[in-house]
Amino acid sequence: MSSSTRQLQVLDTEYSADSVEWCPISGYQDVMVCGTYQLAQQDFESQPPSDTPDESGTTAVPQTRLGRLLCYHLLTEDAVHLSEFQRTDLPAILDMKWCHSSLNEYPGLAIADAKGILSVWTLQGRQDSENDDAGRSCRSLTQQCEVQIVEEGLVLSLDWSTGRQQSSEPAVVTSDSQGQLTLCQISPTATGTNIVSQWKAHDFEAWICAFNYWEPTIVYSGGDDCKLKGWDTRTPCTHPTFVSKAHDMGVVSIHSNCHQEHRLATGSYDEHVLLWDTRNMRRAVADVHVGGGIWRLKWHHLNKDLLLAACMHNGFHILDVSKLTDGNPTVVASYMEHQSLAYGVDWCKQTISSAQMTASGATQGKPLLASCSFYDHSLQLWEWLS
Repeated sequence: MSSSTRQLQVLDTEYSADSVEWCPISGYQDVMVCGTYQLAQQDFESQPPSDTPDESGTTAVPQTRLGRLLCYHLLTEDAVHLSEFQRTDLPAILDMKWCHSSLNEYPGLAIADAKGILSVWTLQGRQDSENDDAGRSCRSLTQQCEVQIVEEGLVLSLDWSTGRQQSSEPAVVTSDSQGQLTLCQISPTATGTNIVSQWKAHDFEAWICAFNYWEPTIVYSGGDDCKLKGWDTRTPCTHPTFVSKAHDMGVVSIHSNCHQEHRLATGSYDEHVLLWDTRNMRRAVADVHVGGGIWRLKWHHLNKDLLLAACMHNGFHILDVSKLTDGNPTVVASYMEHQSLAYGVDWCKQTISSAQMTASGATQGKPLLASCSFYDHSLQLWEWLS
């Protein structure tokens, strides 16, 4: 219910916002990044661009797509709030993900952009130490390498292989507007990216891709052709391991659960979240109609039964999947304060002490989240009061 969440802060991102990611690395979990996408000299309200995250499908005539990477600290003095420490102009950002483990001793961030490029960045500077302003002021997010994924198209999504298995040379998989998947290897120093393989996965846009974190040679993809597919990257990937048409519209979100083996969540423009047992992909084990088109899904970083959903036309929702044997997942909280398309959302990984909570006026022990919406270019910080 909307009463189970509370808004803490609203920020204007200037450009349309579509991606939010909290850093998962210990010592840097107070850092959050927001990615934006804006068509130059485009009237969004009267003519939404067809290659932005929307149901419209095919790519329109190429236009200048601007983006900006916004970096924030979470501060707890006086009030829990986000404070910007860096902004970088880039091509429009379609997706971002932090590596689950450090890259060359620093947190690593991969960015998918509208020029068809995958870039890798590292967050350098001191770790957080309870509101150490001097330490935070030394931080900077710096690009280390990039690779051209597609010449005439957009990189639409990405995922790291490191959900459960750390590696000195982690893999990144991308999907693009040409329907391709690309598997890349990141060098141990994070200064180089090598394309390992690339293949045609979908007839239209490949909106989403994701690793099976328990078996990272397995990759999943979803496309505008309404198909969910699996791929074994040990093979040439000429044929998928399975093809599912369980969703009635384009498949736009997939996330593997790093705390429970064989559990996979998918979402679609058809407004349904499906849960799967990856040992049998012929039929989903659960189906819940959340509404609005499910643009992003995020399993909780500690609780295997909590799933966060960004639902485009219907806000943001938290699902409890703990009672699958007794029925379908239930929505236990909703955040409906955004006035436009709900796209980016993530759980804050940082644990805030009771002393910090008391000083800030926030509620002790309650999860913090951040979300963003598109046309109103809004970034919001909120808490779940459950």
